[in-house]
Amino acid sequence: MMERQQASAGGTTRRIKRDRKELLSRYATASVFLYGVISVDEFVEVFNHYEDVKTDPEEAVLALRRLEKTNDVEYSVFKDIISGPAFQPRFMDYEENVSSIRQRQNGKPRYLPEKEEFLRYETGDYTEPLKPYADLKAYILKNRLMERGEGLEGVDGDLIDLKEMIHEGFNTVECLKYFTESDYVFDGIDDLNSFVQVLLEVFNNTRIYENNGFTPEELFKRSERTNLIPFSGKVFVRNKNHKVGRNDPCPCGSGKKYKKCCGR
Repeated sequence: MMERQQASAGGTTRRIKRDRKELLSRYATASVFLYGVISVDEFVEVFNHYEDVKTDPEEAVLALRRLEKTNDVEYSVFKDIISGPAFQPRFMDYEENVSSIRQRQNGKPRYLPEKEEFLRYETGDYTEPLKPYADLKAYILKNRLMERGEGLEGVDGDLIDLKEMIHEGFNTVECLKYFTESDYVFDGIDDLNSFVQVLLEVFNNTRIYENNGFTPEELFKRSERTNLIPFSGKVFVRNKNHKVGRNDPCPCGSGKKYKKCCGR
C-alpha cells in the first residue's frame, strides 16, 4: 500500500510506502533510545550507514511525522530534532535540555554498532554492556544494602532508575545520593567506598546520550589515555586500595570532605 505525503516546501506530493515509513520509524526509535536526541541530518546519516536504499531529510521527516500522528511511537520530531521520551517538546524545559545535551554531544564521534545490534535499542529496555549492572546488583544483594530484594520494587527498579539518570546526564554525586538518601544502609566508610568503586564501573560502562552512545570507558580509550575515568566532563582517578578517612575527599567526586558529604 502506498500513501501520499505532502511536502511542506514546494507543494509537491511524495509517495512513501508503509513498510518504508515503518523502517524509518524503527531506526528513529533505536536512535532516540541510544542517543537521546539527534538532528534530522544526523539521523539520515545513521540510517544511510546501515541501509542500501538511502533516505534524505525530506523523506525522513515526512515519514516520521506521519507515523507520529497515527501511531504510538517513542520519538518526537520538532523543528530539526528527533528526541526520545525524556525530551518531549511539550515539556517546559525541552529547549533548555535539548540545547544542553546537543552542546555536550558536539564534536564527539557517534557509536554505530552492527545493524542487528543497533536495532535492538528500539525496545527501549536493551542494556549493553550488561555486566556492570549485574555486578552492582550482585554486590547490593550479597552485602544486603537494602531489604527490598529483587524485582521492580527492589534492586532491579533501582538499577533502571540509575540507568536513566546516567543517560540523562546526572552526575556522580546525584546518583550516589539516590542510594544514600533512600533505604540503602552502609556499614561505615570502607563499605561506602567499596560500593562507590562498583558504582563507578557502571558509570564508566553505560552508554550515555552526551557521548553519542559511547560509554565513557570507550570514549576514553579512543583518546588513548589510561587509568582515568571520564564521566560527564569530569575525570576520576582509579584507586581501589585507598581507604577513605572522614577528612578525605568524598569518593563520590563532589570535592567535599567525606564527613560533610556522603559520610554524614
